[in-house]
This record gives sequence, C-alpha cells and structure tokens, in this order.
Amino acid sequence: HKVGWIISGAFALAATIISGLHIAGHLKHYTVPRQQRHIVRIILMIPIYGIISFLSYRFYREAPYYTAVRNCYEAFAIASFYMLLLQYIGDSSTEQKQLMLKKRGLKWTFPLNCFVMNPGGRRTFILLKWGILQYVAISPIATLVTIITHARGVYCPNSMHPKYAHIWVEVVDFISVTVAMYALVSLYRVVKDNIADNKPLIKFVAIKAIVFIIFWEGFVISWLGSNNIHVIKETKYWSKDNVVDGLTALVICIEMVLFAALFIKAFSIAPYKRPEGTHRTPMRRAFMDSLNFGDFFMEIWYLLKWLASPLTGKKPDEPDTEKGRFGRMDINGAAHYNISKRIDSAKAEEM
Repeated sequence: HKVGWIISGAFALAATIISGLHIAGHLKHYTVPRQQRHIVRIILMIPIYGIISFLSYRFYREAPYYTAVRNCYEAFAIASFYMLLLQYIGDSSTEQKQLMLKKRGLKWTFPLNCFVMNPGGRRTFILLKWGILQYVAISPIATLVTIITHARGVYCPNSMHPKYAHIWVEVVDFISVTVAMYALVSLYRVVKDNIADNKPLIKFVAIKAIVFIIFWEGFVISWLGSNNIHVIKETKYWSKDNVVDGLTALVICIEMVLFAALFIKAFSIAPYKRPEGTHRTPMRRAFMDSLNFGDFFMEIWYLLKWLASPLTGKKPDEPDTEKGRFGRMDINGAAHYNISKRIDSAKAEEM
C-alpha cells in the first residue's frame, strides 16, 4: 500500500500543478469575469478530485467523508458549466431568452422527445435552470447526511441494504444528478449552434466524461468487491471495503492528470488574453471573485420565490448576480475581448 501512496500522491500532485498553472493563466487574464469565474470553478474540479482521492487512499478509513465532499463540489462544477453556456449567449437573462426564443419547435431531449419545448419561454427557462440548481441545493444536504450517518455507524458505504443510509443517499444523489445532466444536455442542444466559436462540444465532453467515468468505474469496482462476485478480496492490512475504496481513489488520481490536459484544451486561455501593457485585475482578487458562489445562492433564492409566487401572488424580480461582486473587471482586457467578438460577428454577417 505504500507504493499506492506514492503513485496516487505523485499523480494527484501532477494534476494539481497542471491545473494550478491553468487557473493562474485565467486569473492573469481575467478579462471576462462573467465567463471566467465559471471556468475557474470548473477547472478546480481537477485538484479537488485529485487531492481528495489521494486523502481517501492515504486515510482509507475516512474515505466516505472525503468522497462526500468531492461529490458535493461536482454539483457546483456542473452548475458552473450550465451558467457558462448561458453567458456565452448573453450577459443577462433577457438576452439569453431572446436568443432561445428563436429555437421554438425544438423537441425535448430523450426520453421526452415526443414533446415540443419553448426554450425562451419563462417557464421552460426557469425549469431548465432549476433542473441544474436543485443539484447544488441537494448535494450539500446529501454530504451532510453522509458525514452524520457514517459517524454514527449507520452509513455502511459498501452495503446496499435498505437499513443503512448509503443506498438512500445514493438514490437521491443519482436522481438529482440525472435531472441536472438532463437539463444540461437540453440547454446544450438549444445553444450549441450559436456558440460554435466557443467550441462547446469539447467542453461538454470533458465535463460529461469526468462525471460519468468516475461514477461508473466506482460502480464497477464496488460490484467486483461485492459478496456475490469475490473478485476483489481483503489483504493482510486492508479489508475488502478498504481495497475497493483505495483502488477507486488510485484510479481517479491517475485519471486527473489526463483530465487536466484535456481541460487545458477545452477551456483555453487564448480567447481572454489581454493586450500587453494594459491594466489587469490582481490575481488574488480575481480568484476571490471566482470563489464567490453568491450568484448561485441568489439564483436558487429567486427560483424558490418564483415557485412560491402562485401562493404569494408576487412575481420576483430577476436577480442581479453581478451586484456586490468582490472582483473588479479588467476594463481594458474586456473591451479588447468584446471588440474582437463584435468584429468577428460583423464579418460573419457580411458573409
């Protein structure tokens, strides 16, 4: 197991360094905060997954605690990608709805593809957003339940018996993440043609791969260690459950290096580079801005008020998620970025 510590630690460290440099590049050229705060949050998946997986391997008896935290951050990363797609089509919800109104007649994603959706409609727009943000609300609760029940000895992470909390947490988490991914896929289908210049496919594949690969490999390894299969067995120092958790953590550490390289390609710094010699936002302030998740909580609160509006009789106002942001926009870089976008759009229209 000491060899496993070295291997998992080395790969986790490599993934963290690669992603750290990638994040630093975005913070140095923090020219479009509305987009880049979500990009930084997404890239943070790599070091968080790598470090937590190493800790799960090193301190295997506490692995369920670390895994719960990792799953919690996954919700924020998926929601960040959803918000990033919206920012690609418009800064405000009004601009976003105007573009999506042009997609009338598009059918819902399978298995609801027998129904026609109105992407720009207020109800559909809010339902899609709620489909994502419910995962952000439910995941921390599931994490808290996992920590409490494991501490009380009633979680049992490698048992599917209904008398333990594990299976119920997994069912709720699976339903929640499935709804979130459905909303994400639905939005991607609506906007993919309009944001082709932003290369959404490779971004979508990167996010989907990291979520589904980790989920299914965890499921397969747990199945191989189940009492009915007996492929994975206990060792002199580790129980069978410890081996399952350790093997899963080791594989994730190795994979994070590959995903770190993929994320560099998917979430390139190039479109955001500011002209040399222009003023820029300090990297520390840019990083603090990206870690300010107030925009998510404002959106969740708005959606809750919207759901309650039939009872209260009051329609809530759209939240201003930019109000009171910690970071300050790099004015020169943002102007350069937006001017380039307008020039490219004008050329496209002339053609």
